[in-house]
Amino acid sequence: MTYKINSISVKTRQRLIAVLSLSVLLSISWWHSVQAEPQPAEILAIYFTPPAGGAGGLIKQIDASKKTIKVMAYGFTAMPLSDALVRAHRRGVKVQLLQDEKSASNNGDAVNQLIAAGIEVREDGKHAIQHNKVMLIDDDIVITGSYNFTKSAEVRNAENIIILKSVYASKRYSDNWVTHWGHGQEASQKPSKKQRH
Repeated sequence: MTYKINSISVKTRQRLIAVLSLSVLLSISWWHSVQAEPQPAEILAIYFTPPAGGAGGLIKQIDASKKTIKVMAYGFTAMPLSDALVRAHRRGVKVQLLQDEKSASNNGDAVNQLIAAGIEVREDGKHAIQHNKVMLIDDDIVITGSYNFTKSAEVRNAENIIILKSVYASKRYSDNWVTHWGHGQEASQKPSKKQRH
């Protein structure tokens, strides 16, 4: 059965125009992303565990931060990293941490210290797992890899970290950060391991 365009209601016509416009914009956006020119990035450091040492590289970057640190973490139990983030916060750096909602109860002591210091922490429960392991420092440093921010990643697991200096990569990761931060929920302190029975 066919319908004349004049018989379509004004609302239906507006919806069709909106859907078509959105489709065109998404297609253009996708095309630009696959056609993007390669972007320069300076590799500042690469770490593998074992041996231990990745945490020291992360702390060096945190201690050098000047404006912002954004962390997306699945696991965050490493007290030396928590200590470094608190130091940065006390220097006036804006520190924010987004953790996976399901693993949050395991992150108690390290994350509790951040919350107690006044650092904003949110939990992302929108996905099966918020599995990102990313630190964004200022507007140009990206830290990522398999390394969870945990003691196990430092001394027991086989992990990797890469630290890049790239305004382009930082912007892309920051855009992704904004998406996840936007649907994250404010975190509250959890019982520490010492308090659990």
